[in-house]
Amino acid sequence: MAGFHQGLVLIPGTERQLGACGLFRPSPSQRDVLALHSGPLAAMGTDPDMLWAGFAELCGPTRSTADYLLLADRFPAWVVDGIPSPSAGSAAKAADWQRFLDLLDVLRERDITPFLIVTGPPGSHTGETRDGVPEELAAVLPLIGERLSMLRRIESDEQLADEQSAGC
Repeated sequence: MAGFHQGLVLIPGTERQLGACGLFRPSPSQRDVLALHSGPLAAMGTDPDMLWAGFAELCGPTRSTADYLLLADRFPAWVVDGIPSPSAGSAAKAADWQRFLDLLDVLRERDITPFLIVTGPPGSHTGETRDGVPEELAAVLPLIGERLSMLRRIESDEQLADEQSAGC
């Protein structure tokens, strides 16, 4: 792994996309609970080289930048799974998206490789889809889009075949 700019945005994060990138969903035995400043983080999987955690757990109301800095000291690569669409109907609030932006900034500043598994439609995290989005969220989305624009995007299994990719 070679840092932030080697990260990927995987939409929708199919098993084929993950496998082509050398990623495999953690087994139940890899689950871990990590002690952080703002309280425990239930991680889907950890190993010495990678943290695999859900968007809701990483960007929920109890998380802080201090938590991200602590995790950045320990894990050189992160998988953030289940990133929803920032639509008006999403369970994620504007404050969750601000924490996601803070998380991306820590990963970039610490040169951590991110693998972001997005469940929403392509373009939904770039500020392109603002219809029905609260004003405070509309202000954060372009900044998130700017950070994500630094990463390679894989938006379909077909894209892997088109690129004749033997790996990401």
